[in-house]
Amino acid sequence: MNAIETKGKRSVNIDFAPMVDLGFLLITFFIFTTELSKPKAFGLHVPDDSKVIPDPPQTPHSATITLLMKENGSIDYFEGRKESPLQTGSTHLYQQTALRKMLINKRSRIIQQLNTDSNYTVIIHPSAATSYKEMIDILDEMKINDIRKYVLMDTEIAKQ
Repeated sequence: MNAIETKGKRSVNIDFAPMVDLGFLLITFFIFTTELSKPKAFGLHVPDDSKVIPDPPQTPHSATITLLMKENGSIDYFEGRKESPLQTGSTHLYQQTALRKMLINKRSRIIQQLNTDSNYTVIIHPSAATSYKEMIDILDEMKINDIRKYVLMDTEIAKQ
């Protein structure tokens, strides 16, 4: 009778190592996905209103380009002053690398004329029809092309 009872009572050993591995894998996955879901942004430095410079340094007109943004990524531009532009043209934000090539060509011409690109300034005039995505894309182009001086101007204020 003893022999029959001992056969039925077996000790069961469960190996929890795969469960622990799965737990750590899930924890790693959730940490990774929360890091990816955090919003990423680059800093936009704006001047302090309390520090007004009486005579700000002037940028040479030959080192300035103004981008007039329109709807659907269309951009008109002029170099120099609006009254007497050195060069005018139009390009498209999403047309391969047309805008990037134009900005790079402008930088190379400035370096030829002034032997430096420290005064290279891009003035951006978004219109009411310009979308938020187009604004972000134009700011990305400024970052990609390493343009250190760029100005966002309200089109209505610029007309006054």
